[in-house]
Amino acid sequence: MCTLSFLPDGNGFVAAMNRDELRTRPAALPPAVHQAGECTLVYPQESSGGTWIGGNACGTVLALLNWYSIERGLLGKKSRSRGELIPQLLKECDTERVKRAVASLELGGIFPFRLFGFFPQEKTIQEWQWDTGILTSQFHKWGRGHWFSSSRSDERAAAERGRACELAWPEQREDPSGWLRRLHAGHLPEPGAFSVCVHREDAATVSYTEIEWGSCKLRMRYLAGNPCRAAESQEVSRHLVHSTASQGRFMPAPNETFLIR
Repeated sequence: MCTLSFLPDGNGFVAAMNRDELRTRPAALPPAVHQAGECTLVYPQESSGGTWIGGNACGTVLALLNWYSIERGLLGKKSRSRGELIPQLLKECDTERVKRAVASLELGGIFPFRLFGFFPQEKTIQEWQWDTGILTSQFHKWGRGHWFSSSRSDERAAAERGRACELAWPEQREDPSGWLRRLHAGHLPEPGAFSVCVHREDAATVSYTEIEWGSCKLRMRYLAGNPCRAAESQEVSRHLVHSTASQGRFMPAPNETFLIR
């Protein structure tokens, strides 16, 4: 249950993701920097150690959506978490090596997913789809995009949230990060299971992650909690990480305060 957005900005981009989970699920940990050989990566973590979104020092960003429309037809039980995939794949800083690593994954016991890779060096977006039997892939144009999942209905989430994204898109360009924050805190046409910011009795949007890449630097902002409530308080202070691709390492920076208007 998530909403993923992507917006190019000059030679860089901004990606944003709402994570929607059952209210009973343990809270995730905020972003942390990890060193894997010569490559440095950053991502928030589930209590099990996996993640749903992350980036590395080359600017590669990976994000994962559960594929509920396929999952509902399954009778078996999963034996491995989808969250283990992104930390494993981001260890490969080179784009082609990331793609080869995806192709060589052993996916037995993992429930269906859609994995998105954003590669700024080549300006390509690739989506991989796993249905528990076959791993397929397709490319998307390097442009604004939104992708959705919902345990109620992937199809209805795509229709209703997609319509909200189009209604929110301004005629005049503005600050990409600010627009994405407002979008991901929004409730068009009303708060509920299929609004971008999810409100259900049993589930809700539990975090907002924003990744900005530009001038060979990657910045991750993370909000634990419902983004619309952050908008009401007008102020959010969370983890900020810089990376420099030429050095291949992330440099921690002080927490940053930003506004969601």
